[in-house]
Amino acid sequence: MDPLNLGALTWLKALEKRLLSKGNEKKKTNSKTVRQVLAWCLEQDLIPANSLNLPEFTFTRELLNAIATTQQKLNQTHFRCELQTKNRIESALLSDQEIKTAGIRPRQQRVLIHLTSPVFTEQNMKIQVIDTHWQDIPLSKFDVLMVVENSDCFYHLDLFEYSLHHFHSPLIVYRGDKIYGQATTKLKDKWLEMNKPAIYFGDFDPKGASIAIHEGYEAMLLPSLEVVRKTASVAMFPDNQLKFIKKIKEKNTNHFFESYLKILFDQKGLRQQKMQGESLQIVSITS
Repeated sequence: MDPLNLGALTWLKALEKRLLSKGNEKKKTNSKTVRQVLAWCLEQDLIPANSLNLPEFTFTRELLNAIATTQQKLNQTHFRCELQTKNRIESALLSDQEIKTAGIRPRQQRVLIHLTSPVFTEQNMKIQVIDTHWQDIPLSKFDVLMVVENSDCFYHLDLFEYSLHHFHSPLIVYRGDKIYGQATTKLKDKWLEMNKPAIYFGDFDPKGASIAIHEGYEAMLLPSLEVVRKTASVAMFPDNQLKFIKKIKEKNTNHFFESYLKILFDQKGLRQQKMQGESLQIVSITS
């Protein structure tokens, strides 16, 4: 018989926690998960043959011990295994059963870094972007974090004219999508705990400004105010982002940044991609 799936393993884990205080628990046998667990137990001769025909079945700590022991003997994932803390490489050492939806996903802890000085391999291949575990980055070696919103702009950062003046060792990372976003958030939170400056480089629209204002960034990388006034347009202001305007107005920002925000309040925006070729500057948000 097939091993128990993730849903059944999770159910057994929760059941065991409840049994710690009450020894046993009756469950109706018309439940899909209960029937799956009982069918597996029948296959392993752990329960009476008529168990599935009863209206209720009593689960005990002794039975759960037997289930876990049998799963281990069969080299299946046992329900006590802390899958959520392990990656698939680690899980493979514990059993033959692969559960792709459980645990740490391959890129869940990884970030993309744009190297300010590219590296060349022995084959003369240029490496400008690297993929690494966020905890392997020596944050103390860097003096400013710049987070880039859009992947196309991140990979073609050389098309943008910017200077991170006053900083000598910038750490430039991709903000991330569903794949890389989790690790980038962890990295940024750790960075902010060190009281180091973070700069946001992304779309100048309500969502982009809201991210910069509410997520701990002290500045945005933007063209001059004159250029933004001249190039921002209604077409680059997504209607579905109007909801961010109210919260932006509630946040205290400095006078100069407010001049930029007035452009947003007029429902005009500027996509990050349209900033290429312009001289970009660090625009402080609160000071």
